[in-house]
Order: sequence, then C-alpha cells, then structure tokens
Amino acid sequence: MRRLVIGLAAATLLVAGCKDEGTLSSSDPKEVAKAIHAVSSAGDDRAVERIAPLASHADTQTASEAVLALGRMSSPKALAVLQQVAVADHRPEVRQVAMEALVQRKEPEALETLRETLTRDPAPEVRTVVAMGLARAGTVDDVGALATAVGRETNPKVAQAEVLAMGALLGVKFPPPDPKMSPEQRKAQLQRIRKTALELAAAKKNGTGTGGCKHDSPR
Repeated sequence: MRRLVIGLAAATLLVAGCKDEGTLSSSDPKEVAKAIHAVSSAGDDRAVERIAPLASHADTQTASEAVLALGRMSSPKALAVLQQVAVADHRPEVRQVAMEALVQRKEPEALETLRETLTRDPAPEVRTVVAMGLARAGTVDDVGALATAVGRETNPKVAQAEVLAMGALLGVKFPPPDPKMSPEQRKAQLQRIRKTALELAAAKKNGTGTGGCKHDSPR
C-alpha cells in the first residue's frame, strides 16, 4: 500500500511537471506567466533551464516575467542568464528588468555587469537604473565609475541620476542643477561635482573622510 501511495504521488508530480511544460509554450501570455511562477518556485537548475529560453521570448511581457523569475532564483545558472539578457537583449524594457534583478542579487558578478554597462547601454532609462542600482548595492569604490559616466553622459536626467548615486555612496548631497543654467554652466558644475566626489572617495578609502554631510560647494 505504501509503495502504491508513493507511486501515485510521483505520478502526480510528473503529470504536473508535464502540464507546466505545456503551459510554458502556451500562446496565452497570462497562462505562460502563471507557469513561469509555478516552475520558478522549484528554484533549481532544471527550473532555470526551463525558464531561460523565455527570457528571449518575442513577447516583451513574457520575456520580462521570465527575467523576474530568474532574478528570484539563487542558482548561478540563473545569474548567467540575467547577465546575458542585461547586455544583449535588443529591448530596453527587458534589459531594464534584468538590471533591476541583478541589483537585487548583489553578487560580485552581478555588480560587475552593472559597472560594465554604466556607459555602454544606449537607452537612457537603462543607464538610469544602473546608476541607481549602484547607489543601492555598490560601494565607495564605484564612485570612480560613476564619475567617469557623468563626464561622458549626454542625457541630463541620466547625469543627475549618476550624481545622486555618487552622493548616496559618499553620504553627501550634491546640489541639483539650476534650471536657469546654460548647458556650459551645467557642464562646468558637473565637472566640479566629479572632482569633489573623487576627492571624497579617496578620503574615505584612506580613512580620512568626514562622514555624511550636505555638500553644496560645487556650483
């Protein structure tokens, strides 16, 4: 009797697994989303292998759902898929979700991907997510990369996100841009902020930092 019960349980799990496989290939995005959630709950490499192909699905919402699920899984294989999607997917929306998932994971490899794409991603919204992600999960060592990004950035909103990120890592508050500033004045202000941020970062690394404070001088 015991063997019969065990056998029935195993058969039930097998049928459920097969049903999930079928639903993952459904033409209904809602059904696929449900299946992704169900499969990802296992959290193992097999689950990653089943969900990973959907991260490049033609439907943006389905791809995003797959990426979100992979972000909740601790498997190194899931991390590898997220890194690939974050740098290679052609859709900014999907790359943005992948970047956010990498921020949540916080592994050194995940943060390295953020640093590498800080100035490389062509979409301003993705660069903004990367900057704010480093503000949350990075360290003072990331101030240098953010300062470099500020110097290269052509989008004012992204540059401001990078300035905010530097301030968060340093525990200071840099002045926001004055709407009355000309582009040349704004560029000069950003250069002063970069210089100050690098000096503060160096001081913190050397143990001579003065702690968190409001820093309004680079105007």
